[in-house]
Order: sequence, then C-alpha cells, then structure tokens
Amino acid sequence: AESQQRAGAWAWVGAFAEAASIGALAAWFAVVALFRHPVRLPVPHTAIIPRNKTRMADALAQFLLKNFLVRESLLARLDAWNPAQKLGQWLAQPEHSAALARQLQRWLRESQGALDAAAIERELLALLRQQLHDWDAARSAASLARNLTAGQHHQRLLNAVLGQLAGWLDTPEVRGYISEKVLQLARREYPRLVWFADRLEYSESLGDALAGKIAHALLDEIRNALDDGEHPLRLRYAAEAERLLTRLEDDAEFRAQVAQWKAQLLEREEVQDYARHLWQRTQQWLQRSLADEDSPLLRQLRGWSEALGQRLQQDPLWQQSANAQFRIAAEHLTDWLRQQLPGYIRQTIEAWDDEKMSREIELAIGRDLQYIRLNGTLIGGLAGLVLHALLLWLRG
Repeated sequence: AESQQRAGAWAWVGAFAEAASIGALAAWFAVVALFRHPVRLPVPHTAIIPRNKTRMADALAQFLLKNFLVRESLLARLDAWNPAQKLGQWLAQPEHSAALARQLQRWLRESQGALDAAAIERELLALLRQQLHDWDAARSAASLARNLTAGQHHQRLLNAVLGQLAGWLDTPEVRGYISEKVLQLARREYPRLVWFADRLEYSESLGDALAGKIAHALLDEIRNALDDGEHPLRLRYAAEAERLLTRLEDDAEFRAQVAQWKAQLLEREEVQDYARHLWQRTQQWLQRSLADEDSPLLRQLRGWSEALGQRLQQDPLWQQSANAQFRIAAEHLTDWLRQQLPGYIRQTIEAWDDEKMSREIELAIGRDLQYIRLNGTLIGGLAGLVLHALLLWLRG
C-alpha cells in the first residue's frame, strides 16, 4: 500500500513535503538561533546576537570610524561645502532670521525661568565686589588723566566748566542769592553799618549793587581765563592736574589712600543697594523683553542675524574666517567622537536587556525573517524533488 501511495505523482509530492518540512525546520532553527536558544535549550552556537553583543558593538564602532568618521574625508567635504556661505544664505532670508530670533528668545526665556535668580544675584554681586576690590583705581585714574592731558582735553573740560559757571552767574536767581549772602555777612561783621543803611532803607540796594559787582568781577575773570591761554587760573589748573597725576603714579601713600577711599565707598550700604536694585531692574527688563513677541530685543536679534547672514554670504574674508573656525571645530569634534564613540556604543549595547534587544531586532527585521523561513521551506522542497529525480534515474 505504501509503495502504491508513493507511486506516480504522489511520490513527487511526498518527496517535496518531506524535504520541505526538513527545510522549514532548519530555517526556523537558524532564525531562532540568532536571537535566543531554540525551545529554551542551551544548544551550542545559538542565541548568537545576545552572546556577541560586545563583539557587535566593537564591529559597529569600527564600521562607523572607518566609513563615516574619517577625519581627512570629513574635512575635505567640509571645505568643498563652504558652510559659512550656506549659513549666510540661510540667515539672510528674513523668515529664517525671524525664526532664529524667536527660538533664541524662547531659549533665553526658558533658561531664565529655570535659573535661581536669588542665587545668581548673590554670585554676581560677589563677583562684582571682588572685581572692584581688585581694581587699581589709582592706576586707572592716572591713565585716564594722562590721556586727557596729552590731548589737552582737560583744558576743554575747564572751558566747559567756566562757560557753565559764567552762564550760572549771569542769572537773576544767582545774583539774588549773592545779595542775600552779602547782607547776612555784613549784618554779622558790620552790624552798625547795616543798621544805619537799614534806617536809610538802602541795605537792599546796597546788597544788590555789591552782588552785581561781584558777579561782574567773576564774569570778567572767567572771560579772561577763557580767552587767555596763559591765564594764572589756567596755569594753576594745569599744574594741579600734573601734580595729581604724579601722585597717582608715584606716591605710594596717596595710592593707598585712594584704595582706602574706594574700599569705603564699596562698603557703603547705599552702593550695595544700588547694585542690587540695578540687577533687579535688569532682570525685570529682560523678563519683559523675552515675553514680548515684538520687543526691541527680538528686533535687534533679527537685525543681527540678517546682518551676519549678509556678511557671511557676500564677504570673502568673513567666509574664510568663519570656515576656518568651522574647520577647527570639526577637527576637534571628529577627534573627540573617534575617541568616545567606541566606548559609548559598547557601553550602550552591553546595557541592553538581552531579551528586549533580541525582540526589538526581530521586530525591526520583521517580514524578512518570515521570508527566510518560507524560502527555507521552498528550497528544502525543491531539494527533495531533485533528490527524488536523481533516485529514479539511478534506479532506471
């Protein structure tokens, strides 16, 4: 009966089915052996992927290093690409510069909200106090004064002060003030004379007349000082300025006194309160600017972005300088990646759970694994047909 069942076409069907079953089983075993132990038996050379995570990680790292992170190839592509010009073309478009400005504004606003304002205030004030404490005020004052005197700017400053003083003296309010002070001095020093003038109702007129005389005398002297480059006041002023310069530069005792004055000023509560209030006002202004979608800060950021884009797009010197910086950054980044990438990939892959990693890879490959099993079945069946045909040929 069995021979009759294996006769004719059924013999070919049987050969195909038997070999296909073996091929399907072999394909199933091969696929499963990649990811886990078949039927949970520790068969040698199975669960290949979990057992070789470290070797796979090293191979993947070496593949990336040899094909994607070759320093010379990356730098050559970077040079040919001209990143500065591409960046300039992108920034020069108003919609891009506006988007960049909004993104910067958003980052700044989020960063500011995440910061501890009180702690930053303490640190900034402490830093400012330390910088001012270390600042050589005498040397800075000497340098400023030397620059002023070298260009005769101190004489221009004197001219401005004298001009303001002359205008101040030539006002009725100041003359009235001088008249009042003259009468107060006269009543204190010459009471009898003022008493006699009061009897004659002449004291007010006398005070006004004296005030006018004093004001005119001072005005005349100021005008002479303004017109005469060798006026004694001007010469005395220049001599005092030079003496102050010498003391600031060479007099150790005076320099120490300036440092002491500076320290006393910094320790005053009014100065520290002003610094705190200044920082708080700056914080409030920054918060308002970062919250406003059309703030001057945002418009300034847009303007800077567009201007930078125009420069990078049109100016060869800017392109050359920016590309040089990009190249330096790329060199350092490439070297850093080549050093860090192998260890990072190995550490990451070794940390994966074996079962989860196998399942994720299997799901990612998906249908291809099914086709492997199907192909194994078909190839096994075809092999069975070939063997059956060969057997019939040998028997015949």
